[in-house]
Amino acid sequence: MSFQVRLNKKIRSILFSLPRSHQVRIGGLIDKLSENPYPSKARFVAISSANFDIKKCKGHQTRFRVQLGEYRLIYEVDEPNQLVLILKLDTRGDAY
Repeated sequence: MSFQVRLNKKIRSILFSLPRSHQVRIGGLIDKLSENPYPSKARFVAISSANFDIKKCKGHQTRFRVQLGEYRLIYEVDEPNQLVLILKLDTRGDAY
């Protein structure tokens, strides 16, 4: 079962403005989310040498946040349509 990941133009522009190393890490995360957007019980999702801390957002059944160093990526899973919607990519203080 594969999910389609959608990013809006604003998030794409933020992503392309980040350093190349961050772009590669986030790209790996997006690939992993298309395979399985739900975090495991261990909370840490290993992608090559990088670990991502994924938690469910309080008050939401299908919304999750991923910790990427000083950045936070917030996404929502639309199970019936097999979509992962990237809602926000911002620094830690501004993401929430």
